[in-house]
Amino acid sequence: MFDKFKENAYFKEVSNFLISKKLFHNSYLVGGTIRDLLLKKEIKDLDFAINANTIELAKVFSKTVGGSFVLLDENFSIGRVVKNNVTIDFSQLRGDSIETDLSERDFTINAMAVPLSMDRIIDPFEGMRDIKNKIIRIVNEENLKKDPLRVLRAYRFHATLEFDIDEKTREALKKYAPLMKITAKERVKEELWKIFSVERSYKTIKLIIEDDILRSIFKTSDYLTLKPHIEALKIAEELLINSKREIKHLNCFKFVILFDFHSSDLLKNIKPSRKEQKFCEDLIKAGTRIKKIETLLDKVRFIKDFEHILQPALIYGISRDPLSISRKWFYEEIEDFYKRVYLRNKKKLPMIKGDDLLNLGFEPSPLLGEILERIEILILVGKISTKEQAIEEIKKHYFKKYL
Repeated sequence: MFDKFKENAYFKEVSNFLISKKLFHNSYLVGGTIRDLLLKKEIKDLDFAINANTIELAKVFSKTVGGSFVLLDENFSIGRVVKNNVTIDFSQLRGDSIETDLSERDFTINAMAVPLSMDRIIDPFEGMRDIKNKIIRIVNEENLKKDPLRVLRAYRFHATLEFDIDEKTREALKKYAPLMKITAKERVKEELWKIFSVERSYKTIKLIIEDDILRSIFKTSDYLTLKPHIEALKIAEELLINSKREIKHLNCFKFVILFDFHSSDLLKNIKPSRKEQKFCEDLIKAGTRIKKIETLLDKVRFIKDFEHILQPALIYGISRDPLSISRKWFYEEIEDFYKRVYLRNKKKLPMIKGDDLLNLGFEPSPLLGEILERIEILILVGKISTKEQAIEEIKKHYFKKYL
């Protein structure tokens, strides 16, 4: 069935290595790799179940092939080798047979195995049938207790594979979701970010909200209730798809769209990086400021302060605007002004420097910063285009008042 995969360079490296260690006949290709082979997806992750000390085995293999070793999970004895952006996982065979091992996995679509001879598929829980029917079904409810993150992983597969979740499985996910409170927050964030990475993640997030899973992930007080705005996320994602724009910190961006000004506190629950937290806080500030833009000067000051996140800020504004898409013109005008006027005038900076002000007779003081900022704004607006005009403006506005 998978004869062609025998020619995969990484599979061949692992096979030859296991032959040399006399482990070939006690090893299996398992889990997500089999699922992706059946779905005819590109294989970048290879998962092996081996009847051996797999952590030590992975360390030796990494040195043999010039890869990098990562201790992925000490409790489940999983060692990872990374080479050329391909991950190869060695997990210790659970129980006394491959069937026992598969019985402890999360979903039927991941509970399949193939001997390294590639001559048959071991499918005790009818994973092939569920792949054909595009269904996510748990192997055993008890397995959710062993690793509660599997609850969130079910929704991740709903997003990435576009499979439906079996109703009985969905009830089990709701039942065991509270156990996620003891799961490492970094792992929770990784699963959430994988969901948000899908173009139309709002479909899965809507399901997560309906099943009340978020309450098991985020700690909230009586003063901070979870009020995710699924429609705002949908609008933002459609705008991104239609514009074909790429946004830095995309997953964090979608998180802010969903939770608005609550997102800064909620994000801390899942251990964000410093850059993610700052992006979140800056975007919230931009979302507040954009609502107050009335004049041309307001527009310039907004762009100046939030130029580093202008695109996400504009989409954030549209998605949260009470008039939504019908007021899209307002945000398009800001973008148009930025491209046509702001960027052109920005090239003229700095036109006036501190030394120029000292030469005009000003004393060193905070006033110098105020003057420089005012002149910069007027240049960006387009009201000043030469140094002479800048000096004339300074004389007119400040000389009588301060000198």
